[in-house]
Order: sequence, then C-alpha cells, then structure tokens
Amino acid sequence: MAMKQLDLFSSLPSQPAPPPPRAGRSDPLLWVSELLILRDWALSDEAVIRRIKLRRGLNVLWAPPAPESVENRLGDGQITGHTAGKTTFCRFIRYLLGEQRFGTARAQERIRDALPEGWVVAEVFVGDERWIVGRPFALGVHPFAVKGSSVEEALAERGRGGYQEFLGAVGRTVVEPTKVKELPHQRQPIGWEHVLAWAVRDQEARFAGLVEWRDPSSESETQRLTIDDKHVVVRAMLGLMSDEEGEAQRKFEDLTKEKASLEEQAPLLVERASEDRRRLMKRLGLRAGGKDDGPLFATRLHDHVKERRAALEAAEGAIEGLRAEIGAARERAREAAEACGVRRQEVREAEKRIAEERQRIERSGMHTEEGRAEPSPGQCGVPLRLALAQGCPLAEAQAAAEAARRGEGAAEAAPGLEEALAEAERALEEARAEERALAEEHARLSSKLNEESARIAEGRAEIAELEGLFGYVKDAERDAAQNARRLEKLADSVKESSELQAALRREHNEAIARLSDRFGEVVRALLGEHVEARVEVRGRRVETRVDDRGEREGAAMTTIKLLAFDLAALKLGVDGHGQFPGLLVHDGPREADMDGRIYERIFLYAKLLEEKSKGAPAFQYVITTTAPPPVELQTSPWLLDPLLDASKPEGRLLKMDL
Repeated sequence: MAMKQLDLFSSLPSQPAPPPPRAGRSDPLLWVSELLILRDWALSDEAVIRRIKLRRGLNVLWAPPAPESVENRLGDGQITGHTAGKTTFCRFIRYLLGEQRFGTARAQERIRDALPEGWVVAEVFVGDERWIVGRPFALGVHPFAVKGSSVEEALAERGRGGYQEFLGAVGRTVVEPTKVKELPHQRQPIGWEHVLAWAVRDQEARFAGLVEWRDPSSESETQRLTIDDKHVVVRAMLGLMSDEEGEAQRKFEDLTKEKASLEEQAPLLVERASEDRRRLMKRLGLRAGGKDDGPLFATRLHDHVKERRAALEAAEGAIEGLRAEIGAARERAREAAEACGVRRQEVREAEKRIAEERQRIERSGMHTEEGRAEPSPGQCGVPLRLALAQGCPLAEAQAAAEAARRGEGAAEAAPGLEEALAEAERALEEARAEERALAEEHARLSSKLNEESARIAEGRAEIAELEGLFGYVKDAERDAAQNARRLEKLADSVKESSELQAALRREHNEAIARLSDRFGEVVRALLGEHVEARVEVRGRRVETRVDDRGEREGAAMTTIKLLAFDLAALKLGVDGHGQFPGLLVHDGPREADMDGRIYERIFLYAKLLEEKSKGAPAFQYVITTTAPPPVELQTSPWLLDPLLDASKPEGRLLKMDL
C-alpha cells in the first residue's frame, strides 16, 4: 500500500534565516546511464545478455520472491529474490568504476567459465563528459574507455586503451577539488577508490557501520584503510575539514606515535640506569638504597677515585726511586762481574807462572842428564843416563846430587808463586760472592718493581672500570631524563595539536551544522517529526545521534542512521556542498531487519529529491531490493528493466544458472 507522501523538506525545525543558498549542481559529478552485459564483443541480439537503462534520480532494481505457488529448483520460493543477481549488478558497477574484482573468487570463476569472451560495458557521465567504459570477464584482456562516443561507435571501432584516462578524469572531477589531499595515517593521497568504497557499499557489510564499506567476505581487494582515515575520506568529501586540519592530524599522528615509542622505552631506560648504578655500588662496596645511594653518590665516587689516584701517584713516585736503585744495583753488579773477571785473570796468570817455572826446572834437569859436559875430576866421560843404566855407583851419587840441587831451586821459587796464587784465588772467591749478592739484590729489586707496577696497573684498571661504570650510569640516567623530558614536551605538543584540530573543526562548524540539518531532515522523513537527529564530529570521527525520548540504538537503528547519512551526503552534493559524487548505490538495505514502513520511506525520500530538482536530478540513487518498493514506484521510470527472478534461468541477471 502506498504511503501518504510527506513534505519532507518542510519538516526541519525553525532556524535563524540562513544565508542565500548556493545554486547547487546541475549534474551529478558521476553517474551511469546504461549498463550492458555482453557474451562477446558485439551488439547483436545473440551477444547482448542484458542492456539496462538507468536514469538520473531514483533507480530501483527489484527481485521479488517467487509466489509460493511457483515451483523452483531452490525448493523455497522466498529465496529466489536473493539469488537473482542484484549484488552482481552492483559489483559490475564497482568493477566498471575501477574496483579490481567483479565478485568473489568463486563467482568470478563461474562467470568466466560461462562467459569466457564476456564483457560488461557502460555509458558513464563524468561531469558533463560521456565515456564508454568496458571491462572483460576474462583474465589477460585489457579494459577500454572512450570519451565522447556512443556504445555502438566504441564497439564498432574495437577501441582499446583509455581506461586509466577515464579513471584520471573521475579523480580530477570528484576528488581533486577537495581541500584534503592526503590520508594522515596511510600517508597517501585520497583516491577515487576510497570514495567508491563509500558510494557503493558491500551488501556483505550489512550496513552495520558508518565507515564499514567493505567486508572481507566480498573479496573485493579494495585497499583497507584505518577507521580514522575512512572518517577523513568522509569529512573531506563533505567539506568538513581542510588541508590545514589534515596536516594538523598528520602531525598529531606523528606525535602520538613518537610518544607511544618513548613511553615504551621509558621503563627500559630507567631499569638500565638502575642496573648500572647497582653494579657500580657493588664494585665500591656500597649498599644500594642506603645513605650512600643518594645525591652524594657521585661525590663519594669522586672522593674514592681521587684517593685511589693519589695513592697510585705516590706509588709511581716510589717506583721511580726503586728504578734508580735498581739501576745502581745493576751498575754495582756489572762492576762486581768485571772485578770477578780481573781476579779470575790474575789466578790464571799465577797458575801460568807456576807451570812455566816448573817446566823450566824440569828442562834444566833433563839437559844435565843427557848432556856430554866435561867430567869433573875423578869422573869418567860416560853420560850420566848410560852410567846409571850400567849401575855405576858414581853416576848414582852424581844423580842424587843433581836432584838435590833442582829441589833446592824449586823450593826457593815456590813460596812466592804459591802465595800469589792463593791470594788471587781468595780475591776471586770474594769477587764471586759479591757478584752473587749484587745479582740477588738486583733480582729482588726488579721483582719488587714488577709487583709494584702490576699493582699500579690493577689500580688504574680499577679506576678506569669505576669511571667507565659511572659513565654508563650517567649516560643511562641522562637518556632516561631526556626521554622523560621529551615525553613531557610531547604530551604538551599532543595536547596543543589536539586543541589546534579542535579549533580547526570549530571553523567547520557551519559545514557540520549543514550536514546535521540534512541528516535530521532525512531521519525525520523516515521516522517521523517527533524524532531529533544530529551529526557530530568527535575527535577525528563523524558520529550520528537519533533521539526519541532518549538516544535510540540497535542494529536496525544503526542501519537507518547509516542510510540517512548517505542520503544526507547525497543531498548536500545536490545543494552544491562538498564533493560527494552524486552516485549512491544501496544493495539490499532491507536485509538489516528494518521495519517495512520505514523502508518504503527511503524510496519516497529519493522520489521527493527528484521532485524538488529543477530539471533532471543532480544525483543518481540506485537501490536493489527483494522487498517491494512503494506501489507507485513499481513502474517506469523508477523501476529498472528487467524485474529479476531467480526461479528460472532467464530471470536471472545473466539469464543463466551458474
């Protein structure tokens, strides 16, 4: 049953007289006038599967459930409206407008198997320019786009290329005029693909959230944005923020990240400083947490190091004297060694003289025995040796006399030589004893020097270790203090950045108030005059409120608020505010358990937007449904041809079962 038509635009509460309204748009920024599904590259009856004409204004794609009396292969007549191709139709629009995929992996596979040479082609208006755009179902075949041509001409010319130029034209028309150029979190420009995700939502997302545009189950491969970046897209497209606010938000993001990083480091730096201090105090023999572990800690360390260094300097001074003493001992040992050598030489010379004297005497005796000197009176001239051999008594007497003379000569020479030798040997022994004593003294002093040098080296190493540990403590405590100071400054900077953003948002209050008015207008059109509704920007996010004796929430209310927000964005674009493209597609919003009367009012509101337009509407609203639209809209021009019916293959969008 048709509802009573409401004057939705007169339902706003009284307000102060606004400034003169802007002229508004004469055309949508983007809309689709025709969509073709082709079996292959041709416009013959055999090649064209569907040729669906669309219009500016309201477009309803209806797939009613089959009557209970009608048999169908699914076994339940009520499910046929849900498998007729409504979502595929919306996915084709998204595919033509730049999305990477036209269905889930399984859906794409089935369509490619059924239509290996198939294409989806559309006539798309970007501003006042007409483009013919085509994309294939098959892999490896390039899309095309031709400006200023007709479908027939584009297919006849078998044009290729131009698709990126088409997307560039869409970006220039829809996105470039916005006052925000970059997403603060992603650090990349706002692109048409981000706006498309909002303008043509996933049916799988169930209209469950204002910025829940794509559900993973749809396998769209659309870039996933953070929640805050999605809100930036919304605010940018509705004129609720500017580049200055975007820059402030980017700075806020940087400050917040740095602050989080410093907060993570802070306990680690403090613990490192404490651990280094504990090690140093243990090395000094001090008790952590005691009286020594306080402001005077550095003074105690300084005094300790000063005392140790003074002691080491004194020890080094003593070592210098010890080195001099060692040098003197070394010189004495050298002199003793030289004296010992002199004495040794004297002994050798004395021994040599004694040996020479003995040899001289022996040679003298032998000469007498063997010589032929004149015999003494009464003696014969026979040599003494021979006479002795013959047993001559006179020879024996003469030999005895000669021996006595040699003995007397040796006895006369021996006392002097022996005394000299004994004296030299005594002097040598004394020299050796002194040499040994001096060598031992030198060795003792050298050992003492080595010990003192090692002790001094250990002392210096200890001082170096203490100073190194203290350096670590100072560095760690300095880093912890710098981190704390930086955190304090960052907290102030984050606060200042947040306040700056709030101030900039206040500058956009007029735009927010305008959006809130449009949102309230749509909500009252759907729910009644007694309802209050508004839009707020809290922090960096857009929030919607609906009050009816208290704030109303729940799944159905969430969907109603979402649909009302999208329609308010559409109306703002019609009025010439913001950059919402003028194209809005809602795929099966009734699925969210919405009351039937409220659901009908969505269609009626779109129809009233048409009626308030001067000339052709400056928007295109496409809505798919299994529930019946209002009776008055179940006809041309609002109802799209064909009426889908999954109870039979030819009733489906692709005219076949997949």
